[in-house]
Amino acid sequence: MKKVFPIIVACFSILLGSCASTPAAAPQASSSAPPLAASAVPSSASGNVKDAVQTMRELRDAARAAFDANHPVEALRHLVGLIAVDGEAAPEKDSGRGAERAELIRKADAELTAIGARFTMEPTDEWMSGSKQLAGNVRDLSKGAGLKPAVRVVINYDYGKAVVADAPVRFAFVDGVGDISVSGTTDSYGVASATVRGLAHADKPVVIRAVLAVSNRGKTKVFSEVFRDFSYLPSSRAARVMALERVVAADKKVKTVADRSPLMDAVTRGLSGSGLDLVPSDGALDPAAFMSALNGDPAAVSKALALGGTPASFLAIAVADCDEPRQMVLQGKTYEIYTTNVRANVRLLRSDGSVVDSRPMVSARGQGGTPDQAVQAAFKAVRDGVEKDLVGASSTIKSSLD
Repeated sequence: MKKVFPIIVACFSILLGSCASTPAAAPQASSSAPPLAASAVPSSASGNVKDAVQTMRELRDAARAAFDANHPVEALRHLVGLIAVDGEAAPEKDSGRGAERAELIRKADAELTAIGARFTMEPTDEWMSGSKQLAGNVRDLSKGAGLKPAVRVVINYDYGKAVVADAPVRFAFVDGVGDISVSGTTDSYGVASATVRGLAHADKPVVIRAVLAVSNRGKTKVFSEVFRDFSYLPSSRAARVMALERVVAADKKVKTVADRSPLMDAVTRGLSGSGLDLVPSDGALDPAAFMSALNGDPAAVSKALALGGTPASFLAIAVADCDEPRQMVLQGKTYEIYTTNVRANVRLLRSDGSVVDSRPMVSARGQGGTPDQAVQAAFKAVRDGVEKDLVGASSTIKSSLD
């Protein structure tokens, strides 16, 4: 029995040794798999991309599908994302995969350039006068008034062009300093605008640029060739002068209109001491647009200021309404004497329609041997009254311009 114990111990040791060696067999079995299957994450992966090449392929295909479906901005985002993935991932150890990544990047850059070349940015309608883009007013901009930087993004297809919704637009000062909403996205009409909350200087020129800038996965592609600049100039002291003389019947219907009347000369003389550079109008508005401008309608004021070749920041506008003359009848006897009354209103407006000064109504009376003589006498009297009133208000008007 004494010899049995060593034998049992030896057998137990052999059995224990065989059990201890069993776990080592698993790694040996897996090590026989092909090299690419050995790792669930390719060597190119970072913490954000499991398979850079596959993700880039998917983004390439998604970009092509989006463009074919007339979603060009979505296509651009996918392509920018493709380039971002390449930047996120570590370099490939496999030369074939590395070459494919490089080719995907090359083609993505080419497609970004090709699609970007189809885009254009147009100023919105309020910026245009015929075929010419207007300049805004720095003073108005500093107060959050007047023309806002606003673009319409358009893409040109082989069959025509179309506005682009959901296009990311970035706004920035390229001349001047101010506080501006940096980015916006076009609406269903392809329009995006920026809000300027303040300017460092309201007496110096400002240029604001809108540019197409597409972002994805933390990377932004700025299409510097797709842009539109908006210029804002300091307020000049040029004032366009317009005047209208009308004869109005008892039923308020206008009988005659004179848009190149001597009243314009009276206003010009009256404002000569106001510090304004006066530019008598060499064109005429239709009566309805004239009255809209007198009432401060911004579109009508802009239209009035656009008449003629000299740019103007102010509109001096006057209207004189003369009643239809009446023949004098005294104690039942009719005389060859005609009388009438006339009233004149004068306003000085800024380019946005806001009022610099609105003068009190000037009234006058006219008398003559004929209806026309009575009207002309009344108009002459009211012109003299308007000129006198403006001369007296010159210092007040001058201080209102500052």
